[in-house]
Amino acid sequence: MVIIMDFKKILGILLIILGIIFAVYPLYSAQAVSWIAGICLIVFGFASIIDGFSVWSMMAHVSLLDILFGIFAILLGILFIYKIDALSFLVAYQFYLIAFVLIFVGIFGIFFALDSISRIVSVLVLVLGIVAVYLAFTSLAQPLYVAIIVGICLIMEGILFLASGIAESN
Repeated sequence: MVIIMDFKKILGILLIILGIIFAVYPLYSAQAVSWIAGICLIVFGFASIIDGFSVWSMMAHVSLLDILFGIFAILLGILFIYKIDALSFLVAYQFYLIAFVLIFVGIFGIFFALDSISRIVSVLVLVLGIVAVYLAFTSLAQPLYVAIIVGICLIMEGILFLASGIAESN
């Protein structure tokens, strides 16, 4: 039990430090995330290509998909290293996905709500979907804001872990 409490404290401190680094140095932090994502995608791509060739004789159609997926992963990894800011790219498309779901649910709820409260909630969900589209556009246009927001979230999560570890030790 003592090990878990110490782990939470250490994790909290590490998250706070990482969050401060992200918030203070957003350009370097975002670039580091892009490099890490790019390297991981390149390694995954090569592993996928090797896996595709290793089972070619048994399942040629699956192997071909594996090889094509590996090539795509390598190309995306190279883009993340040299061109695209992976952090803003991934966050933006998550916002777009969330926005699509919220807008769909909001419109569906407006037309098929059983009572006025459900209809009001559906309108609010639709508005949140529109806000999520704006956030997606903003994170693609200004990737530094995403790094700062990630830093602030890491700090808050670190404080939560640190406080939880301290509370459990008392």
